[in-house]
Amino acid sequence: MKSTLLRMIVLCCLVAGVAFSLPAIVMAQTNSAATLYPGAADGISAARVALNRATAGFEEIRKPDTLVRYDDSRLVKLQQQLEDLDAAMDKINRDLLPRLENLKTREANLGTPPAEGAVAEPQVLADERSALASESAIINAYLGEADAIASEASKLAQTISEYRRELFRQTLLGRVDLSRGDIDTVRKAFVLELADINSRVANWIGFTWQYKRSALLSALFLSFLLGILFFVGTYRLFSRFMHYDRNEEHPTQFSKHTLAFWWTFLPTISLLIFCLFVTFFLNNFGVMRADIALLLSAFLQFVVILFFAGRLATAVLQPSAPNWRLVPVTNSGARVLWWLIMAMALVNAADYQAGSISDVLDSPLILSVAKSLVATVIIGVIFLVLSFGRPLIANGVSDGGNGSPDNSEPAGARAWPRSIRIPLLVLGTAFIVLPFFGYVGLARFAATQVIVLGGLLVAMYIGFLSAQAVSEPSAFAGSRMGQFLSQRFGFGAVVIEQFGLLAGLCIYLFVIVFGVPVVFLVWGYQPRDIQNWFANTFSEITIGSVTISLSGILLGIVLFVVGYFVTRWFQRWLDENIMQRGRLEDGLRNSIRIGIGYVGIAIAAVIGASVAGLNLSNLALVAGALSLGIGFGLQNIVNNFVSGLILLAERPFKVGDWVVTGSTQGFVRHISVRATEIETFQRQSVIVPNSEFINTPVGNWTHSNTLGRTEIAVGVSYDSDPRQVISILEEIGATNESVLHNPAPTVVFTGFGASSLDFELRVFVSDVLSGVVVGSDLRLQIFERFKKEGIEIPFPQSDVHLKLPDDGKETMVQAAKQRMQSKARSDKSLTDTEFSANDVEPDD
Repeated sequence: MKSTLLRMIVLCCLVAGVAFSLPAIVMAQTNSAATLYPGAADGISAARVALNRATAGFEEIRKPDTLVRYDDSRLVKLQQQLEDLDAAMDKINRDLLPRLENLKTREANLGTPPAEGAVAEPQVLADERSALASESAIINAYLGEADAIASEASKLAQTISEYRRELFRQTLLGRVDLSRGDIDTVRKAFVLELADINSRVANWIGFTWQYKRSALLSALFLSFLLGILFFVGTYRLFSRFMHYDRNEEHPTQFSKHTLAFWWTFLPTISLLIFCLFVTFFLNNFGVMRADIALLLSAFLQFVVILFFAGRLATAVLQPSAPNWRLVPVTNSGARVLWWLIMAMALVNAADYQAGSISDVLDSPLILSVAKSLVATVIIGVIFLVLSFGRPLIANGVSDGGNGSPDNSEPAGARAWPRSIRIPLLVLGTAFIVLPFFGYVGLARFAATQVIVLGGLLVAMYIGFLSAQAVSEPSAFAGSRMGQFLSQRFGFGAVVIEQFGLLAGLCIYLFVIVFGVPVVFLVWGYQPRDIQNWFANTFSEITIGSVTISLSGILLGIVLFVVGYFVTRWFQRWLDENIMQRGRLEDGLRNSIRIGIGYVGIAIAAVIGASVAGLNLSNLALVAGALSLGIGFGLQNIVNNFVSGLILLAERPFKVGDWVVTGSTQGFVRHISVRATEIETFQRQSVIVPNSEFINTPVGNWTHSNTLGRTEIAVGVSYDSDPRQVISILEEIGATNESVLHNPAPTVVFTGFGASSLDFELRVFVSDVLSGVVVGSDLRLQIFERFKKEGIEIPFPQSDVHLKLPDDGKETMVQAAKQRMQSKARSDKSLTDTEFSANDVEPDD
């Protein structure tokens, strides 16, 4: 009885202890989880908070009463936050999955736990198994939570992306009805907006001047100081590129293009950097307020855009310097075009400035629509005025430049061609008509694209022309910078040319790096959109075990085509600008050019195949099939291909060499991997397989040098003095200007001929290709000298003896008389010729 009571008391104590310790155990497990993986716990908690905040922000934007205007920047910011959340959750997965796999491996190494009723395992193993299971459960919980957050973030980001596209479509194609009753509303809203701007700016200035005067003055002082230092530095470095002689009558295209490029970009970049300095220092000194910062940023953008438009229009049109003008327009036409372009830029920039102000002040939507309507209609009117102008110089009118030297109007100015006038009329009419039908957003977007994108493309085109002009041979050497480098550092002509190439490449890179992203931004893309576009291009579609990427395939094809054309361009650029200026011989240039071509195309093919998703290891099957084909039908092709590679590597002959192979001889014009093109002396192109040059003897007259020997054979009569002949021939060879003195000319007595003594004059010429001309010249000198010295050059002679019978003599005479009489009658200029039997003497 006592033992039973004792057992009950112990059991109750155990139950009470477990009940009281259970919360502590759960809390300990939670704390241990947070202690084991604090980064994962904190990251997931922060991600959940950020996801809830992004969801609430998106729902707030979607409310009809709060969606005052199309605010794409807020949506892009939310979408970026969600994509960052997705990336953070993916990082947590990558960090925890290896640990989970390790735990599973350790659990597997422990083996299966003993079955119920079996012998219990050691306590150490049981504790380790329990710890591994507990840690695995914690990791699985974290992974599940991270996957859930990533899935929700991805879905919300996709929803925002679709919503952005719908808003953009509504902005362009949505109609806004404006009635006469809205005019008064617009007027009142405009007055209130002006009052609000004045109040905010005045309050900010008053507060800042009273309480933050030193910070304001310090920020402005540093901004102006650094801006002036930067401007002075760039002016000292590049002022020579922006100065030109207005009275120069015929400046080169190189001077025009480089002047337009530097004149446009350098001052604009200086002003842009100054504006960045102002914004940076005002923000960092704690002077700026949020709304004032947005207003100031919009104003500075307005100033930079207007300044850039003015510099670009001046660089292209040059109203006061007609000889430096890039387009063939009259002086009055240049001035009118300049003012019209500046008016369009001013109206467009002011429209966006007004839109930014309305965004900051949260003005009514109808006021923004009214502003855009007025701006678009004004731009349309400017386009119509521009289309009816007559700015071009008439055909056949020459005034020494693109305008009259005395700034007077040349006679016969003509209008735009139809290809320009009709689009200007259509655009101007559309910009005026569309807003009155309610399509203000579409008209505003189109006007902005035409003006801003047109200006950017013109600026980029000027940059490309400038880079091309700088890269032209001898162009950079004649420039001020080239002359400065040559005089200051003593660089030679080749080094100056290389600097010109480097300058051209830098200008190309500058235009592409800065111009292309700006074009995308003008089209309405946000910076994050451009990044996402490049990232999604490489997205993959997995079907079973096969991975297909349509964008990858298209990109692979595009990359191969681009690589092919880049390789061809690089071949031409290297040949015309590097090897030609390096004075390399033609054969070496050809081998390098062909080798680079094959390597570049091979690299482009490999890159294209890899990007398209083709597994290069699978090419082993293709290689096997190709080997089988080579064994049967492609032996000659492969033989010629390998022979071509050997010829390109060993270079037994090069382009321009005079070669002899078999029955063909001529000049090598082109060497490819399959065949070589030889041009004969008769201008016939013969395509010779490369294997013939490897398997048969080949003669090369110009392999190592162009030195060659020419032999002149001559015969004299047996009455001549051989030593005199040798002396004369040696003298003729030594006095000829085309004959080399080292090795000296030699004369050889070659033998006794049937009717002459045979000699041979052997001379060396510097160019074996001129051997025929030199030989002809020597033969003329030998003939004239032998004739002067009375040395006879015999010719083969034969004595013919006719044996005729007596009765045949008279027959022969009669036949001869008949032939001569017939010839005399036909010519009517010959008299009868008397023949007698005595004229023909029979052989004794």
